[in-house]
Amino acid sequence: MGSDRILQILQLSDGLFPVGAFAFSDGLETAVQQDEVVDGHDIRVWLEHYVDMVFGASEGPALVQTMHAFPEDWQRLEHLDHELSALRPSSETRMSSRSLGLRLLRTCVALYPARGLEELLERVESGRCHGNLAVVHGVVFSVLDISEREALLAFAYSRLSGAVSAALRLAPVGQHEMQQVLKDTLAGVPMIVDDILRRPAYCLTSFAPTLDVCQMEHRYLYSRLFRS
Repeated sequence: MGSDRILQILQLSDGLFPVGAFAFSDGLETAVQQDEVVDGHDIRVWLEHYVDMVFGASEGPALVQTMHAFPEDWQRLEHLDHELSALRPSSETRMSSRSLGLRLLRTCVALYPARGLEELLERVESGRCHGNLAVVHGVVFSVLDISEREALLAFAYSRLSGAVSAALRLAPVGQHEMQQVLKDTLAGVPMIVDDILRRPAYCLTSFAPTLDVCQMEHRYLYSRLFRS
């Protein structure tokens, strides 16, 4: 991979990239307030559950299949986008994925002018596409000519680092401990990525009841720091 591609991936995966991910915890705030997540070990379990049951089962396969569909098969891309929304039982999580996806898309249209990105933005703004984060990432990575494997690794890193950032604000854990948790969790990502790439036509699935329930209950918390 060339230096320019590496730098583009780093920029897109950085927490400073203006998509607003810092405002969403994807149910972790509920788990902390209900004492289901209380320490670094619990956070590691939470992240591993995300990698196995969300990234590996729906978000990762959707990203790869989006890269296969773009730019020739817009009907398939729209179907993937709607399927991702349908697999999310929590309205807050559906909203957060679409909000992050739209902000990513608008930023990338400005940074990397390309007809494919502009067309996706038109479809999202007209309501034909939802603009889920994984789908938008797939289109952006395709436009930038980034390989499927690197795209999956970058997406997984950005999602996990965002969760660690939320955990640091929610739980009594330290920076060093959370970096160790992130390191340990990332060690298992390449195996999941390889599994996704071995099954490019994998049907999207969803079975993460703990995460789903926490996400659905978030709106009923007495006080909230995050939007999801």
